[in-house]
Amino acid sequence: MLGRAYHLRQAINLFVSSADELFGPITSIRCHGWVTKHIPWTAFALKTLDWERVNDTRIIISDANDIQQYFSSEQQPTLWRAIPAMEELQMAWESKRENLQFALYKEAIEQGLAKIGKYYGKFDDKPVYILALVLHPYYKLAYIAMAWGGPEEQGKERDAGNPNAKNWHDEALKVVETTMEEYWI
Repeated sequence: MLGRAYHLRQAINLFVSSADELFGPITSIRCHGWVTKHIPWTAFALKTLDWERVNDTRIIISDANDIQQYFSSEQQPTLWRAIPAMEELQMAWESKRENLQFALYKEAIEQGLAKIGKYYGKFDDKPVYILALVLHPYYKLAYIAMAWGGPEEQGKERDAGNPNAKNWHDEALKVVETTMEEYWI
């Protein structure tokens, strides 16, 4: 919607500028039954800077929209996409947070990243997401080692002062082994 509005901004501006003559005020404010103020259409006119903000917002939101489209498949299962999709959205917004073009939106982007972090943390409680990645013919355990780290990354994190660093490859392997024991042995 924002993209369409931005694309049609000249037509929208033309409509808003002429709508008062064609239709009268868009609304009237009443107090105790008396009209106190007529609000013209032109009160909602957007200036060039406003349209640039609309476009910036469209660019930021388009990342989330693209990710949401990953889960719209009717032809194949999409659970395996959950973790990589959240990581992709997080990286895109982290990049935008540091971009001067989006400095005005930094706080909103940070709030969005906090929300992503909240839901990303919930993946730890649900082994099905790890299993979906491990069972996917392309990703398997290699993705987990590459994206989250193995023993080398764990060692580097511990050397940097994080005593709780994990070897995510081993953690994923434990999830697989526990599930196998629970369901097949």
